[in-house]
Amino acid sequence: MSNNIKDCRITRAELSALLWGVTSDISTHSLSMWLKSKTNNEFVVVPRSFVFEYIEYLEMERNLNKIKIYL
Repeated sequence: MSNNIKDCRITRAELSALLWGVTSDISTHSLSMWLKSKTNNEFVVVPRSFVFEYIEYLEMERNLNKIKIYL
């Protein structure tokens, strides 16, 4: 697994445009789609519980099937 996570920069102007360009609250879905679009699909937002459940699943598969899964 690669540890080459880039630090993407989003300008204050783009962030300001997001905040002032909406008429109501910003949903987490809208915010995550905006972040994905501003980082050229490199960063996505997923629920924290999904990450934990997926890791548990991989650990279970590793134990059941005696396969190498690096976490």
